[in-house]
Amino acid sequence: MQRVGWIATVGLILVSLSSILTSREVGSDSWISLLLIPFAVALALSRSESHTPVLEEHHEWDDEEEEHEKREISPGEFGYDTPVL
Repeated sequence: MQRVGWIATVGLILVSLSSILTSREVGSDSWISLLLIPFAVALALSRSESHTPVLEEHHEWDDEEEEHEKREISPGEFGYDTPVL
């Protein structure tokens, strides 16, 4: 895809220059091709899918809840005040 982007960039520059030279003015045709150049450059600078590294890391999170016993805990034990209704 990078080669296609560079070819498109050079092609758009050449089309813009030829439009300017043939019409002897900077017209709408040359501006259209000039405004499309950043998209072609972005395509040229982007990485292709085949070159991106694939990281296959599997993380297993330990369930901390299983380590603690299931028991009744009052709100005062964690520093919370008991609600007053």
